[in-house]
Amino acid sequence: MKGERLRNWRKITIMGASLGAAMVFFVAGILFWGGFNTVMEATNSMKFCSTACHEMSWVYEEYEERPHFQNATGVGATCSDCHVPDAWGPKMIRKIEASREVWHWMLGTINTKEKFEGKRLHLAENVWRSMLRTDSRECRNCHDWSAMDLEEQAPRAAREHARGFEQGQTCIECHQGIAHELPQDWDESEVWLARFDHDEPATDLAERGEPEMPLEAEERGEAVAAEGDIAATLDWDDVPALDMTLFLPGQASIEWIQDGSEHGGGRAFSFGDRCIWCHQGEEEQIGQLAVSAEKIETYDLGDKRGHVPMTVQASFDDDYLFMRFQWEAGEHAPLPFVDGGMMDPDNPMKLTVSFSDDRVDMADRAGCWASCHHDSTYMPDAPEAEALAESELAERLDLMSNGGVTKYLTESRTEIEIRGRRGAARGGWDKLKEEQEIAELLDGGVYLDVARFNSGDGSTEAGYILDERHFADSQAIVFSAEEEGGVWTAYLTRALRTGAEGDKPLSTDGKYSFNVALHDDHADSRFHHVSWQYGLVFDAEIPGDFEEDMVEINATRISR
Repeated sequence: MKGERLRNWRKITIMGASLGAAMVFFVAGILFWGGFNTVMEATNSMKFCSTACHEMSWVYEEYEERPHFQNATGVGATCSDCHVPDAWGPKMIRKIEASREVWHWMLGTINTKEKFEGKRLHLAENVWRSMLRTDSRECRNCHDWSAMDLEEQAPRAAREHARGFEQGQTCIECHQGIAHELPQDWDESEVWLARFDHDEPATDLAERGEPEMPLEAEERGEAVAAEGDIAATLDWDDVPALDMTLFLPGQASIEWIQDGSEHGGGRAFSFGDRCIWCHQGEEEQIGQLAVSAEKIETYDLGDKRGHVPMTVQASFDDDYLFMRFQWEAGEHAPLPFVDGGMMDPDNPMKLTVSFSDDRVDMADRAGCWASCHHDSTYMPDAPEAEALAESELAERLDLMSNGGVTKYLTESRTEIEIRGRRGAARGGWDKLKEEQEIAELLDGGVYLDVARFNSGDGSTEAGYILDERHFADSQAIVFSAEEEGGVWTAYLTRALRTGAEGDKPLSTDGKYSFNVALHDDHADSRFHHVSWQYGLVFDAEIPGDFEEDMVEINATRISR
């Protein structure tokens, strides 16, 4: 009976093979698959990537300093999470492709760090092209559009992710260098050249298109004689206050802002995003980066405070704009790189405000930052004194009395170098347009209106920035300020239409870019605290007259 059953079992076949043979194949398959899978997993391990290949030790050291290595909750991504697909088919293709890498390893193609650095751009381009082709497939194993809660994200991330989703972008288009150092001149790679090649700033008014107001000689009207320090006599209790935080900008120039290889927001800025949209709430952190020289600053600023909270109120009538500013005075912190620690011993504090409209390119996004260039005084590409003295522009610009290049607008130059490619100095101080062209810009209202209060002698200077900074005594702009109980209070009384050249005529129907700069603790030059660009309107309906995300200061109409 048992023999008959055994003979019956032997007759059973599976796909033409006897049962015994099938069982042998089955067990062998399990062992093969197990071994194969073990090998696959072993070659996907962090240990294999970081130690089996000497070439990977350099990028592993970079990776340890990046957020994908370990975040605050202990979650990290391994090499294979980013470079090996999860799906079986694409994974096998990737493993086959890796055999070429093994061949180059045997040849010693990148067996030294110097060789690796020489090929870093080429290696990065291979990964970028792959991720573009697969829609950043490996990124999406952990990050997915549908799982994002944009309302819970930081404003900058939420805005960029929303735009990326609308435009069909993929992760790698914005997140190059998230796990490894970027190669030198990475943004000049053929992979990104079309995506990140910023056009040179338009210096011809015709190229910029029509602004909101006609570019014709401004009718400044007759001067409205200032009646004195009216603002200081007003009741400010019922005027809404805006809380802003001023911060140290360091050496972050307008060229730096536009350079996507250094400033991650360069691309967003080129799309028309305002700086405040992405960075509001980060003022304290930015100031600390500057003070510590961790980023955007190279000078030792000692114990100088990195940020200054300030409240600003604005009101107006038919003739004047009134403003009040309040902030806490800081303790004296000597600047280590200045003899005596005070750059401006005569002025404990200087307060500057600026106004502009959409006639100035980039003012609607960056405000007065549009005049801060990489070749200005104390900036990285500031020209040497010898170059200034020998320049034929010394007869037209105030180059030597102030020790260097003052603020100027892009529109006043024929060319501006943004990226500093191949060692070129960024900026364009020496590319000044002809005098007639500058005059046409001034008549057309293409300038920044600035006014400054000097606490040392209580004087007010007013003027404009175009080819350089122009200051003169003002008769229609009055500043006053005093410190009491450790708090500074400053008042501004400004005629809406001063009648003076360089003073922007303000219309109560218009919208203006407004900025504040504070030189506290005897500071001078660029070592000031600045605000973002704020939208200023006059008793407007918001939303309605203007978009809500374009206005921060809505001046209150008052009666006197």
